[in-house]
Amino acid sequence: MKKRIFIAINLPDEIKRELLSYEKRWKNLHIRWTNFHKLHITVDFLGEVDRSGLDVILLAAEKTALEIKPFVICLNKITLGPNLAQAKMFWAVVYVDSYLMKFKNLMDQNLKQQNFIPEAREFFPQITLAYARGNQLKGKKTNISLNNMKFQAESMEVMESQLHSGGAKYKTVESFRFGE
Repeated sequence: MKKRIFIAINLPDEIKRELLSYEKRWKNLHIRWTNFHKLHITVDFLGEVDRSGLDVILLAAEKTALEIKPFVICLNKITLGPNLAQAKMFWAVVYVDSYLMKFKNLMDQNLKQQNFIPEAREFFPQITLAYARGNQLKGKKTNISLNNMKFQAESMEVMESQLHSGGAKYKTVESFRFGE
């Protein structure tokens, strides 16, 4: 049976609480806020894989984690996604710096060394805060700076996404601490 797998960095609880505190700004909208325990940064969506593919991903993730030291992640702003014309979500945008790019590139390189080619996607790290139905976000604007909200990334997770009628459910397959 195939599983939908992605590489993520989970957030500290204090960052999750602060991000979800913005919900009150849009209480007049009928949107579904992301559950506290689901907040994460997707680094690589790897698609549907079988058991052997998952084993390769786990090997590449372990190798990557050993080669990366903990680093700071900075959150930039809250925006609408995927774009203003088709806005369906509120996103907290992650500032892409050399440390985050090094992590992403190293993960991709280690996957390729294992003959696993990730899906070609633009690297746009963000945290999905809320989902909207229909076009109720069309024409809305948000200009909320997160004042460079920061946290130390200490680990990465290989996650499984299970799609259900009520939304996706995420399960940590395995967690790897950086630099250990």
